Amino acid sequence: MIGIEKELLIFLTAFSSGIFLRGTYRCLECFRDIVKHSFLAVGIEDLFYWIFVEMYLFVQIYHTSSGSVRWYYILGVVVGACLMSWLLQKVKKMCKKIYTRKT
Repeated sequence: MIGIEKELLIFLTAFSSGIFLRGTYRCLECFRDIVKHSFLAVGIEDLFYWIFVEMYLFVQIYHTSSGSVRWYYILGVVVGACLMSWLLQKVKKMCKKIYTRKT
């Protein structure tokens, strides 16, 4: 049985993993905005992204909890990704307000 401190550390690791993965996907979206892609290219990029996500999370779960999937790890990844999405949305709105000229 692992202690609550270890569980909290695992949750924070999962939380930061969710933030990292959502930020990585946002970078991919920005790249798509800069360089226009066909639907096939977008699909292939997404496939490679999800393969990367699967391998990354597998390694993280293996290192943090000896390979056993814990519910709070999944929760941490989801909460981290949702928080990052919310922050990106707020930053986008703030940038629109700053750079929008009044006519």
